[in-house]
Amino acid sequence: MSDAKQSQDLAALLKRSEEFDAAIQACFPEGGLVLAQSTERTELVAIACQLSIEHALTLRLAFAALAPNSGTAVLRLQYEALLRAAWLLFSASPTQVEKLSRVLDLQSEQAAKNLPGYLDMLEAVVKKAPLGLSAPLVEFNQYSRHALNSFIHGGIHPLHRARNGFPAEMAATLVRFSNGLAHFAYRMLASLSGSQRRMDRVTHTYASFKDCVPMAANTGNQGAGAT
Repeated sequence: MSDAKQSQDLAALLKRSEEFDAAIQACFPEGGLVLAQSTERTELVAIACQLSIEHALTLRLAFAALAPNSGTAVLRLQYEALLRAAWLLFSASPTQVEKLSRVLDLQSEQAAKNLPGYLDMLEAVVKKAPLGLSAPLVEFNQYSRHALNSFIHGGIHPLHRARNGFPAEMAATLVRFSNGLAHFAYRMLASLSGSQRRMDRVTHTYASFKDCVPMAANTGNQGAGAT
């Protein structure tokens, strides 16, 4: 396949990804999300989900701007924001929620340093979250964690890609992964609204965009480290 054709295919995927995002956003009120129960916990969950969705937008912009290494690094941020949302919703103790709800200052920053890290959050989510959410989070971590760490820290993966080129197939896979993570974030937001109709609409939107989301059967070893 020619470089021009691969570029066209990625551009088409990014366009479909924007359409997917717009279709999901249309499921929510124009005035913004209204929480069924407004508590410190649910507000933090909503913020973490919105942060994850913001990262997804940034990833698409990076790939569109021919900055795939930066886009790949952002995927790690997107995943961690979603993981944080899941941990806050299902696993965090009231004390842990309170620590993250404080006004940001030196004392609250220091207190937050004692909160669970990446792997501890994932372990806690596996124990308490629904399998439909925890299993994809575990799978993503299993196949992509080390490579994405490398992109975050300027390691061998981004240095190799910057020198030798970024495979078009890998770029497409990462965009689809990002779309899948964003869909989970939107589903979590829909659940916070308390509307079963909205939850169903957001969930079913996935079926109309199977060309731009990862399917369970082929997520396998196509992580950030795949060639």
